Amino acid sequence: MDQNNDWYERYSSPTPQDNGTRAPRSREPHGVRISTLIVFMMVAVLLGGLLGGLYTRQYVGQQLTALASQQSQTSASSAMKEADASSTSEGLTNTSTSSFATTFSKAQIIELTAPSVVGIDTYYTASSNYGFSFGNGSSDSSDQQAQLGSGSGIILTSDGYIVTCKHVVDGAETIKVILNDDTEYEATLIGSDTRSDLAVLKIEATGLSPATLGDSDMLTVGEDVIAIGNPLGELRGTATSGIISALSREVTVENTTMSLIQTDAAISPGNSGGGLFNASGSLVGIVNAKASSSDSEGLGFAIPVSSVKTIISNLIDHGYVLGRAYLGVYTQDVTLSSDTNGGNGGFFGGFFSSGTSCVQIAQIVSGSAAEKAGLKTGDLILKVDDTEISSNTALASIIGGYNSGDTATLTIQRDGQQQTVTVTFGEYTPEEQ
Repeated sequence: MDQNNDWYERYSSPTPQDNGTRAPRSREPHGVRISTLIVFMMVAVLLGGLLGGLYTRQYVGQQLTALASQQSQTSASSAMKEADASSTSEGLTNTSTSSFATTFSKAQIIELTAPSVVGIDTYYTASSNYGFSFGNGSSDSSDQQAQLGSGSGIILTSDGYIVTCKHVVDGAETIKVILNDDTEYEATLIGSDTRSDLAVLKIEATGLSPATLGDSDMLTVGEDVIAIGNPLGELRGTATSGIISALSREVTVENTTMSLIQTDAAISPGNSGGGLFNASGSLVGIVNAKASSSDSEGLGFAIPVSSVKTIISNLIDHGYVLGRAYLGVYTQDVTLSSDTNGGNGGFFGGFFSSGTSCVQIAQIVSGSAAEKAGLKTGDLILKVDDTEISSNTALASIIGGYNSGDTATLTIQRDGQQQTVTVTFGEYTPEEQ
């Protein structure tokens, strides 16, 4: 460098005189020479440290950039599973937790994640009978597709697997998926799960932009998040921002209790099934509920992604969640009366009075856990273990809390008499719906 060169010039040998004799050597005091040398050494050390620091910082910066890029592009089906699970699905994108996680501005997050969020419209067949007789006793009827509802979904793989909420597609005969670029596809329902309120769809498409799955277990209260969805069924790609208000909030929706992420990001009808993204642009939650009271604002909820990766993989690979409990009965809601209580004055065993709601077994599936336990058509199910059963919905909810192979005690009424029956639950599969 210039400074080193200057120093070298200053300390070269003196130029010879014209007479061929050596000029007298100037004898500097030793102290001066030593001091100059020390100054040089200090300058060299400082320059070396500075240059070394600049190189080290540049190198480390390059490595961190490469690490962040590698993490943001990591794809594997195993990311949707626990370590011991297997999957036939491909292209599921996941991120690992790192202290060097890249953060983006809100605009960058929206640009990065919006293509992975889709709109979902559901339809059913509506029959219209106009009553026009043609003289043969028949009348003209017309079937047409009527819209059932709308919601949102999140692209899981580049080849068309999409996750949404089960309640978004319940009752649908036809499901349409609308991409961020307005392209429409008809979707096939691969599988759904009531307990987690999740469903997986498949469209025949390639080259899609899947969401990057984050680690919702690493979220902290106060952390910034962005919700992206299809509010009102027509405002696709709408983004709202907020913070994580609470973690593991126990919320009961339609008799099903779930542990959810709470956020103050604005959530509207149609947002269900949409994504909740963190500052790294990773999916940390699937929006599924909001407080419906007119007195409440900023109370939205999302399913934590980390808690349902195995469920989603099960739905993709099997169409259902392995290990869900199955009783094997068809039931109807009833209300106890003196007649149903066998003429015991409106009371049953001193515990259940006339007017008590419960469920009655209308049909038992052959070979099911119910049949093996000795349950019969006409039995009234009053309790499962210590939980009173007031409706079909309540029965489904309580059974949803068990796994196949678990044992429960059912309190039933048969022929006006109370008795208990021990049931070992089977495994729920789609064929047993």
